[in-house]
Amino acid sequence: MSDNEWSRRRYLTTTAVAGLGVAGLSGTALAGGKGGDGGKTAPSDFPRVTTRGHFDITWYGSVRLEDGYSATDYDTAGDFSGVFGGDELLVFVHGWLNDEQGGLDTCYTGVTNLGIEGYDSPGVGYLYDADTGVTQWWNATEIAERNGHKLAAFVYNVRQQYPDTAVRFVAHSLGARVVLEAVKTLDAWGLSDALASVSLLGGAADNDSVATDGEYGPALERSVGSVANFWKSDDSVLNGLYTTAEFDSAVGEEGCEGTPPSNYEDVNVDYVPDHYSYYYEDDGCLSEVVPRF
Repeated sequence: MSDNEWSRRRYLTTTAVAGLGVAGLSGTALAGGKGGDGGKTAPSDFPRVTTRGHFDITWYGSVRLEDGYSATDYDTAGDFSGVFGGDELLVFVHGWLNDEQGGLDTCYTGVTNLGIEGYDSPGVGYLYDADTGVTQWWNATEIAERNGHKLAAFVYNVRQQYPDTAVRFVAHSLGARVVLEAVKTLDAWGLSDALASVSLLGGAADNDSVATDGEYGPALERSVGSVANFWKSDDSVLNGLYTTAEFDSAVGEEGCEGTPPSNYEDVNVDYVPDHYSYYYEDDGCLSEVVPRF
């Protein structure tokens, strides 16, 4: 792609996303924050891995790793007593436009509701710098993808200390980018037996990227026990903002485009009322997520 074509695409994307934001897609639209009546407020001691503050966007529009941080470091917060040492550990990753409290509430809601549906192993949240402006979608995706290396490092360290603990990823919206990049990274590092499952909820990643000839499909097939993608054909946020910004369709609005990995399943959940309800207790689809673990 030429520099002129690149600049033109970026201009069109920024303009389109800004327009959609004004039209009502700002705030919790892609965030999947507490929104509506289905969200829960997290206690301050809810355990989470966090990279909040690791990345920033410069005045000229590029993503910068802040001084003092590396490509793979991360922090932890909350009460981790009882989290490590069991057979499994679940990591829930939030979506776009969440500030720190919104991300914490999202992860807590997801983990708590998975427990209500019968999942009885420990769960933690993964928080990252997702609260960019609505016109900074490409910056947000870069930050999410670069967080994949940090999430992979967390899994690697867990497995080094607890080699019998399998890890499960559940990701909402833009969190899919974090998780998919983590899978690709772990696969590149040769850690092919750490991930028991990956569950994507309204995933904001290209629908062909999870195919066997896509960016993530081979790693998903080699290094994950099972992959389930929960998608919704009338997800107005993905159908509108994502398609406009990316000139492509999301895996969360159409499922896999192309040949899926042998361990991959698309699950249509059109009954979910909107983009941020996938992980809600009453309106969400977590009752279908847990049986596929």
